[in-house]
Amino acid sequence: MLRKAILSLALLSCSVWAGPKVAFETTLGSFTVELNEEKAPITVANFLKYVEDGSYEGTIFHRIIPGFMAQGGGFNQDMQT
Repeated sequence: MLRKAILSLALLSCSVWAGPKVAFETTLGSFTVELNEEKAPITVANFLKYVEDGSYEGTIFHRIIPGFMAQGGGFNQDMQT
C-alpha cells in the first residue's frame, strides 16, 4: 500500500532563465518542481496563488501512479477537504 505523504509547499527563488520552482517537503522526503510558465501561464499562476495562500499546507498525495503522476492537495491526512 502506498503511504500517503503530507506535503508542505514553499516557493523558491525564480531565475531569469528558468520558470518558477516549488519545493515539496513530504514525510518521505523532499523534491523540487520547475513550472513551465511559457507553456501554461494561467495554470502556473493559479498553482502559485494556492501555494502562496498556504492552501496546500497539511494536505496529502491521495493518488500516485508510478512513472506518471502524483495527485494531491485536496485532502488532509484524514481524507477530509
